[in-house]
Amino acid sequence: MDIQNLQTFLAVAKLGSFTKAAEQNFISATAVMKQINKLESELGCTLLERSSAGIRLKPEGEVFLTYAQQLIELAHQAYLACHATTNHVFTLRLGTSLLHPSRPFLSIWNRIKGHLPQYSLTIVPLPSDLVTQNREYEALGKSCDILIGTFDQATTHTLVDAIPLGSYRFSIAVRSDNPLAEKESLAIKDLESQHLLMVPRGISHKNDLLRDRMEKELSHCQILETPGRYSLDTFNAAIDKNAALINLTPWEDIHPGLVSIPLQTDITVDYGILAAKNAPSQVKEFLSTIRYQILTQMGEYGPVTPVDKSP
Repeated sequence: MDIQNLQTFLAVAKLGSFTKAAEQNFISATAVMKQINKLESELGCTLLERSSAGIRLKPEGEVFLTYAQQLIELAHQAYLACHATTNHVFTLRLGTSLLHPSRPFLSIWNRIKGHLPQYSLTIVPLPSDLVTQNREYEALGKSCDILIGTFDQATTHTLVDAIPLGSYRFSIAVRSDNPLAEKESLAIKDLESQHLLMVPRGISHKNDLLRDRMEKELSHCQILETPGRYSLDTFNAAIDKNAALINLTPWEDIHPGLVSIPLQTDITVDYGILAAKNAPSQVKEFLSTIRYQILTQMGEYGPVTPVDKSP
C-alpha cells in the first residue's frame, strides 16, 4: 500500500475535494483520483462518496481514516528505526540568498528536527552568478539540496517539487519621498497615475492575476517590466525610476531606501521547500518525511488517533 496514496486520502478526507487536495499536493486532480481509485481497489471497497456537492467519507472511509493515519505513522517510525541502527546522518544543504531567505523554514525546522535525528541541516549561499541571472532554481541538486522560495502550479510541474509552508502577501515598495509612503495600507485604486514595476507575464501566475486586476481598475498607470525575476537591481531600479514596486512579505526590508506598504488584495503567493525533481533518494525521503512531520506536528491532519480494538 503506497504511503503517498494514504497521504492523498487524508488530504481528500480533510478538504472534501479532489481539486483542493490536488492544489495542496501540487499534482493534478486526475492524479489524485487515480491514487484514490488505486487505494480503493487494493482495499476492495469504496471509501469516498462522490457527488456534485463534493466528497465525503463513506462509513468504510471513516473506519479506514484512523488506520491510514496509523499506517503513515508506523512507516515513519520504521524509517527512523532502520536509520537509527546505522547512526548515519544525512546533511541537507539549504540554499539561501537575499531573495530566498531561510528564516521562514528555520522556525519550523527547530520545532520538528527532534523527530528527524537522521538529518542535519547546513545553510549554504546560492552561487552569485545564478542569483545575478535570476536562475537560483538551477542550484537545486548541485550546490544545494533545497531552498525556500515562491512557486505555483507551473513552477512545480516543470521545475521543482514543493512542500507548501505558507503564503506571502503582496505589498507596494516606494521611495520614502513618494506620497504613498505615508499610508498604512493601499488599495489598488491608490496606485492610479503611478509607474508600477513588476515581473513580465508568464513568470508568476499570482502576479499575472494581480496585474489583470490592476489593469482593470486603473486607467492612468504605466507598467514597467523587469528583465525577469527580481534581483537586487530591481530594488535599485525602483529607487532610480521612483516607481511603485510590486513586493512580497520577505523582501520588505531588502532596500533601506524603500518603504513597503501592505496592498489590500486577497491574492497571495505560495512559498515552501523546493527541491529538484530529479533529487537523490535521500532528499526525496526527506521531503516525504518532513511533509508528514509538518502535517502532523503543525496540526494539518491532527494527531494520530489509536484504533479501538475492543469488541
